Amino acid sequence: MFKNQLINIPEVKGEIRKEYKLSQINWFKVGGDAEVLFLPKDLKDLRIFLSKLSENIPLTIIGAGSNTLIRDGGLGGVVVKLGKSFSALKILNDYRIQVGASYNCIKLSRILANKNLSGLEFFSGIPGTVGGAVSMNAGAFGSETSDFLVGIKVLDRKGNIKSYKRTELKMSYRFSMIPKSNIILEAIFNCKKDKSQNILKTIETFQKKRSNSQPIKNATGGSTFKNPDNAKAWKLIKDSGCEDMFEGGATLSKMHSNFIINSGNCSSADIEKLGEKIRKKVKAVKGINLEWEIKIIGSKKKYKRYFDG
Repeated sequence: MFKNQLINIPEVKGEIRKEYKLSQINWFKVGGDAEVLFLPKDLKDLRIFLSKLSENIPLTIIGAGSNTLIRDGGLGGVVVKLGKSFSALKILNDYRIQVGASYNCIKLSRILANKNLSGLEFFSGIPGTVGGAVSMNAGAFGSETSDFLVGIKVLDRKGNIKSYKRTELKMSYRFSMIPKSNIILEAIFNCKKDKSQNILKTIETFQKKRSNSQPIKNATGGSTFKNPDNAKAWKLIKDSGCEDMFEGGATLSKMHSNFIINSGNCSSADIEKLGEKIRKKVKAVKGINLEWEIKIIGSKKKYKRYFDG
C-alpha cells in the first residue's frame, strides 16, 4: 500500500482523481468508480507516473469508452485516459500517416479526406479513438483497422517505448495480440491518394447508412456481439425471438438488434444480464455461441482497494 503516495507525486503535472465516476466517460453511461483516474499531461508525464506505480497495482486503459461495459463495482488500481497531447497527426509522405492514440476516428476520417488521403473512410463509422480501434481491430463497412495498419508504438509498465509491426500483432477479426498493460501511443497507417470530394462522398454515404441503421442517439456501447463465421449477429438475435427481451433498464434497440441500449435507470449488471440471456436463447434456438464484442471490465461487487486514504 502506498498510503496516498500516488496522489501526491510532485513531478506529475497531469490530473489524478480519486473515486472517479466512470459512468461519466463511457457511452453506456453506467458503471462504478475508478479508484484512481490519471489524465497525463504528456508522454513525459505518463512515464514519470508509471515509474512510481508498483507492478502489483492493476492498470486499465480507457479510450472513448464507446465499446466498453464497466461493471457496477468499478475498477481498483489505476485507470489511464489519454488526452489531446496524444492526438498528434503527421503526414509522413504521400500516402503514409502517423497518428496519436487518442485521436478520434470519425474526426480523422474527415481530416484525411481534406488532405486527399483515402482508405480510412470506414473510420467515420467508428465512434472511438485510434488506440481503441487498433486494440480491437475495429472495423466497419467491409474494412478493418489491420487492412491499413503498418505498425504501432506502445509504452510498457516500466516506461519503455516499443515498436511493433502489424504482422507481430497477430490481428484477426476484432482482435490484436498487444501485450497486456501496454499503452498504445501512436499508429502508422498506409493510405491512398484520391480526390477529396470522392472521399467525402464515401464518408457521407457511410455516415448516412450508420445513422439510418444504428441507434447513435441512444446510450449504447455499439455492436454487442461479434458476427460468427458466415452469419450476422443481429439476424441470429432477431430470428431467435430476442427482440423484445429486456433486463431492468437495458433493452434491445428497435433499429438494430445487435445493440443493447440504456433506456434509463440502467445498471451495468442489467446490460450484462440481458446480453447473457440473448446468448443463451440464440444458443438454444440456433446452436451458435455468440461472443461479446463489447469489452467487459471491472468488478461486479465493489472493487478491491489498492491505495489507502
